[in-house]
Amino acid sequence: MNQYNDNNQKHGYWEWYYDNGAIMYKGYFFNDKPHGYWESYYSNGAIMYKGKYFNGKPYGYWERFEYFGKLKSKTYYI
Repeated sequence: MNQYNDNNQKHGYWEWYYDNGAIMYKGYFFNDKPHGYWESYYSNGAIMYKGKYFNGKPYGYWERFEYFGKLKSKTYYI
């Protein structure tokens, strides 16, 4: 987790946390670019958004949620 490749680029699975210990983000990097499934959370632990990246750009369906977990929007990226 939270590793770098030989070129000092983020690579593999990463996580970030709020000061209160709750998870903030989790997802994958490939050569310093977000790539694969990602999730972001509010400081209360509720999910903020989830979706996939392809080579650093949003791809496919992304869902955004309100602070207490209700689905707010769903967007499709090509």
